Amino acid sequence: MNTRRTILSRVAALAGLGVAATGPSLAAGTSPPANAGSAQSRGPQSGTGDVQRLGLVPNDPGAATANANALKALVSPSGSFAGRVWFPNTTGKDVYYLDDIVPFHDGIQVDLQGCTLHFGKTSVRGDTNSGFIFAIRDFSIANGAIVVDYQATSGASNAGSALSFGNRGEDSHYFSPLYDSQLPVPMGNITVRNLRISSNNRGGHGILMIGGLEGVLMENVWIDGQGALDTGIYYEFGWATNEPQRELRQTSHAHNMRFSNIHISNINEQRGQAFGLTGAYNCWVDGLYVRSAKILLQCSPGESAYFRPWAGVDQVGAKRNIALRNIVGTHITGTAIDVSGESSKSGGYLRGTRNGPAEQTDLIDCSIDGFAIDGADLDGGYGVHSSAERLELRNGRITGFSRGIVTTQECTRLCIDSVDIFGCKQIAIQLGQQSSIWNPPRQKMGFVRNCFIAGNGIANPGNFAAIELDQCAAFVIEGNRFGYEPSHDGQPETAQGFAVRLGGQASNVVCRCNHVAGLRPGGTAFVSRSAASSGNTLVNTSGVTSANGAWDSLKR
Repeated sequence: MNTRRTILSRVAALAGLGVAATGPSLAAGTSPPANAGSAQSRGPQSGTGDVQRLGLVPNDPGAATANANALKALVSPSGSFAGRVWFPNTTGKDVYYLDDIVPFHDGIQVDLQGCTLHFGKTSVRGDTNSGFIFAIRDFSIANGAIVVDYQATSGASNAGSALSFGNRGEDSHYFSPLYDSQLPVPMGNITVRNLRISSNNRGGHGILMIGGLEGVLMENVWIDGQGALDTGIYYEFGWATNEPQRELRQTSHAHNMRFSNIHISNINEQRGQAFGLTGAYNCWVDGLYVRSAKILLQCSPGESAYFRPWAGVDQVGAKRNIALRNIVGTHITGTAIDVSGESSKSGGYLRGTRNGPAEQTDLIDCSIDGFAIDGADLDGGYGVHSSAERLELRNGRITGFSRGIVTTQECTRLCIDSVDIFGCKQIAIQLGQQSSIWNPPRQKMGFVRNCFIAGNGIANPGNFAAIELDQCAAFVIEGNRFGYEPSHDGQPETAQGFAVRLGGQASNVVCRCNHVAGLRPGGTAFVSRSAASSGNTLVNTSGVTSANGAWDSLKR
């Protein structure tokens, strides 16, 4: 698969966890004892892991080739060294220049001790699917910075990442062909901690991960894309088996990955996404801040659709569990959070297989708790867009997008609680964007409660609702505040024309204990286009109580 093509196809379609390091990190500015390193890795010379004793020279751009060769000789996957590698910081701000990709043997822990690694290179075809620091398993890197000056050419793809973890089949020549079911030990057990990355790699990635990684921890990581990177952090599924026909292969999927306190900025605003998980499951993201990107965060099954997950490893846990906490995004030019729970087999390597809607939907469940996202372009996209079968959104704030929250008809179980939505161009919450897989669409159930929705519909004042809902079997809308009110907000509502508007296939919708503080003059609070027998009910409404259509009303 082409990773970049996968990313760009998602953007075009929208246009609208962890384990500890193998050993404790060394404090910055300190040197390990001369005999540091594992017993099996120590040679006749003590202090093998000290890169200056190996001949690496800091603060000299002319030493880049010699530095790279010396480091590769120590940590080569074909060698036997395992243990700690440290970069002495003689001035307090040392820079070590290197000009080639460095693949690492298993069992190495890198401590930068506050130093910067400067990776400068013009791409060659052999760099494809490979990054500067490249490891497969049992690896950690901490306490410093990586600067990437990578001049990408048409000869290589997915090349020049600051960090690259895992492999898929023959994607990269730096490691033997890797099919997860053939490995004696799974890929993974990787830690990245206290690291700053800056990269000018146009169209590239800050951190690239591929394959059946298990046990990845990243915390306190800062990535500056310099307006060039297509992704800050990106993962894509792998191959567990190697049948000649790809549609017969079992796929491998990263799981038990945890990302904490991640700061990503200056990703390409025309096409880039800051954080992407394609084909992963059981992942936790807590504390993600993104400034300037097309997409803040994207999760999807990818073209594998978890169709043949690796038997004995992935077939039970796949299709579930993406947890997002404390997500902040500002200056997002497209859709901020895109969680796709479906994968149509009309394209990709599975297009020749014949499977019904059940195999192409309900592939991801997602919970998002604590978020604040701000759109930079009202024509750019949605705050949250999802086709996940089960979606929970809690304790969030969305401002300045074309639409606030949009779910497709594939999303059939919804919980939206304590989410405020302001200043969107059209609808604040649209539940039931047209489906293309299930026909007719399935009915949904869920609730929207404790939300404050005001000032939306500014593209055409009076013509958009705060909540649009259709194709549901039962739904509860309760305890919400709709519209601005001078006594509460210091301004009147001038844009929202409706509080709740139901489509012709909405049934058993209960709107209760909602306060419609204000509407654009001439608007109607509650509109139902369903049949009189639909069972839609208004209960204990306050403020503006106007209603059209078939409603059973109690104390309105």
